[in-house]
Order: sequence, then C-alpha cells, then structure tokens
Amino acid sequence: MQAVGRTLLLMICCVWSTGCTSMLLDKKVDVKNIFGPIGRKAREAVEIQERDPLAPVEGSEEFDAAKKLYDNKDYANARKAFQKVAKKYKDKHIEEETLFMVAESDFQMQHFADAQDSYDELFKKYPSTRYLEESTKRMFDIARYWLNKPKPASEVELAHFTRDSTDKRLEDIPDARVPFIFPLTPNLFDKSRPLFDTQGNALKALRSVWINDPTGPLADDALMIAATHHLRKGDYQEADHYFGTIREQYADREHASAAYVLGQHASYNSYQGSKYDGKQLDEAKKLTDSVLRLYPDLPQTKKLKADLQRMNEEAAVRDWDRVQFYLKRGEKDSAAVYSEYILKDYPDSPRAADARKLLLELGPDFSQGILPTPLHKAPSTPIRSYESQEGEAPADEPQEPGRVHLSDDAVPVPEDE
Repeated sequence: MQAVGRTLLLMICCVWSTGCTSMLLDKKVDVKNIFGPIGRKAREAVEIQERDPLAPVEGSEEFDAAKKLYDNKDYANARKAFQKVAKKYKDKHIEEETLFMVAESDFQMQHFADAQDSYDELFKKYPSTRYLEESTKRMFDIARYWLNKPKPASEVELAHFTRDSTDKRLEDIPDARVPFIFPLTPNLFDKSRPLFDTQGNALKALRSVWINDPTGPLADDALMIAATHHLRKGDYQEADHYFGTIREQYADREHASAAYVLGQHASYNSYQGSKYDGKQLDEAKKLTDSVLRLYPDLPQTKKLKADLQRMNEEAAVRDWDRVQFYLKRGEKDSAAVYSEYILKDYPDSPRAADARKLLLELGPDFSQGILPTPLHKAPSTPIRSYESQEGEAPADEPQEPGRVHLSDDAVPVPEDE
C-alpha cells in the first residue's frame, strides 16, 4: 500500500508540474502582485505592451480633475478625489502618482500624521517609487517638526565637549535634554501632531527615511537626529546602536567623526558600575582608543583622554573587586593573578599600590613566578633592593621593596649566597 501511495503521489506531482509548466509557457505571466524595482519594471512593461501607445493613461482624466483641485489649494477635496482614483485604479499605472498626491494633500493641510501613513503606504506599494526623494524629504521635515526642531549635536554636545573635558555640566544645558512625555498622553487639539506618542512617531518617520532611501542625501542625517534624541533622553544603549550604524554605513559622510565622539560618550554612560557586566566598559575603551587613533586632532581630544583615564581607573576597580571576591573564597592564587593584571594594565591606578601590597602579603606560595620580576623573596630571605644589584646592603638598613619590572626581558633577582 505504501508503495502504491508513493506511486500515486509521484504521478500527481508530475501532472501538476507539467500543468504549471505549460501554463507558464502558454499564458502571460501575472506580475500584478510582484513589487520592488524588478517587479515594478516588469509590470510596467506588460502594461505598455497591452496599452495603445496613443491612448491616454487609464484614469488620467479623473486624476487631472483632482490635480486641478490641488493646484487651487482645495486640499481637502483634492485628497478625496485622489483617494477615489487610487481605489478605482488599484495596481494601474496611475496609482503610484495618485498615492503620492494623497500624501501631498495631507502634508499641505498639515495633517502630518495622515501624511506619514500615506507616504509609508507609497513606500510599501512602490519601494523604488520615482517620488522617493520628495517623499523622504517630507518625512524628514515632519519628524523634525514633531521633535520641535532640535539643535544639532555640533551646537550642543560637541561644543560642550570642546570647552569642558567632563559631561557633568551638560545636564545644565536645556537643549541637551529631552523631557519625558508619557506616550499614551493624548493630543486632542493639535491636528498637526499624532493622537499619541509624538516622539515615537517622529523616530518612526526618521527610520522610514533611511530604511527606504539608505543611499539618499538624508539617510545619515535622519540617523544622526535619532541617535542624538536617544542620547538626550538618556537612552544610552539605543543611542550607541544608532551611532554605531552611522560609523558602519556612513563612514565617508559628515557625521562620521561626531558618531565616534558621541558614540563613545553613549557607550561609556551605558556602563552601570563594577557590580554589573563589564562588556560595555570594554567596548567604550576600545571605541575611545579608536577615536583618538582615527581623529587625533579633534577639538574634543581632551575630553576623550580624560574619559579614557577614568575608564582605566574603573577597570582597575573591577579587577580589584574580583581580587576581594577570590580572597573571600580563599582562592589566593586567583587573587594574585588579578593583582598582577592591575599592575600590568593599570600601573598608574590607585589600585596598583593595593595590588602590589597584597602580592607581598600573599607570599611566594601563591604569587611567586606570576610577574617576570617577583615582588618578594621567601619570608626567611631578606629582600634585596632592585636599584642596587652590586654589593650587600647593611643588615640593619631597611630594605626597599622591589620595584615592578613588567617587561619579559627583566633581569631576575639573584639568590643570596
């Protein structure tokens, strides 16, 4: 039975595939549901072949009547007329232009929320629309209007970091903060703004700009405004993500260096302290090193170097906290290893002196051989000064603790006779 069933299934598949093949060969390909650049061109080619070249475009008379209303600034009636044309001639050649004019009518009436929906509908139906540049420019303007035309970072954050190496006083600048507005607070009177969540809809409009026209002139501008908005709201991780996108995709445009400086700032502020994951601190350190290497002459260099020093101090604190953790567990060898990390990686940190002292206290049973040049001898052996390798020091003279030599070719301390 199973063999018979497989045979029948094979015969059905053969008949079905043969029928489909013949259908594709004998009939015209239906491209009305194919979208995107290639699908659009294919659809237009089929329409041109089927249409009399001398005949007017289907629906052109009704479109011209609606356009006349628009030109006379009767935008409300024009929108209704354009919408009727779009519904009547769906998937026809004139639909693309009609959808654009519906959005334009909304924009001219300053019904910007409706305009946003209309432009998005145009992008969805015609991703490669010939009105792409005009439509993204409208969306960009709508977003800036909803965000109250924020000042660029060059006039606020970057200017502040040029004057001051810290970000503490940045909070006192009104333009560097975005007040929190509860998203579900309704807007009942201003028709130029959405009913709910104006800021969220503005960010959605900016995203539409760079998603639908990623190589266009406004793509990196839209990303920069979105990133700066999140930075001013204190959404540092989200801001860091947007700045990273600018660095990766628009490294040759004007916002690249600013995306490094502000991205470093956002990444560093995402770090929540030594009790939390240190990945963000490591990423901030790497990014700061990259900024200083790629843009050594930036006016914000003083701030970047100060941040890097603070990051190193905080990284040393993280390692020292780990040292304390291992000491509490009685794992003195692990505590010695992390003490060595502090001495090697952060020798100027205040924690370096603590790490050095601890290694001396632990003794050679736990820490000898960790550093290329040991900090101590066995407890029964007097410590020789590293500054004087010749001759013996007087027995009653206090011995200076050995200095740390971190190079691999350091000369080992000779054993006493």
